[in-house]
Amino acid sequence: MNADRSRGRSFKWSLALLALVALSPAIGLYESGTVSWPWLVLGVVSWAMAAGPVAASRFGQRVGAWFRSIGLLGRAAVVFGFVPVMAVAMWQLDPPTIVVDSFLLGGMVGVMVVAVRENAASE
Repeated sequence: MNADRSRGRSFKWSLALLALVALSPAIGLYESGTVSWPWLVLGVVSWAMAAGPVAASRFGQRVGAWFRSIGLLGRAAVVFGFVPVMAVAMWQLDPPTIVVDSFLLGGMVGVMVVAVRENAASE
């Protein structure tokens, strides 16, 4: 069963929200001519793999079970603990903004691809 449906959210609303979130950066990158296509494709492939086959693997299921078992406060601590680590890494490494933006946009597209594929398979 689709995870969105089991929580009472429709697939169409989830996909619309994801598209809405991805639309603004996509338009901005495209209009400014600053899309790094190799990094966008890498983002699509890597995030789709992470959200699809890797998440469905034995390792992915164990990580998901652990993440659910630590409760709401534990999950919040993990997420909010990750943010400063990434901020420091981005500050220290200073990667090109175009690369990061393209990769993250590709990630959003990759997650949409997995959501559409899983919904099509469940119907």
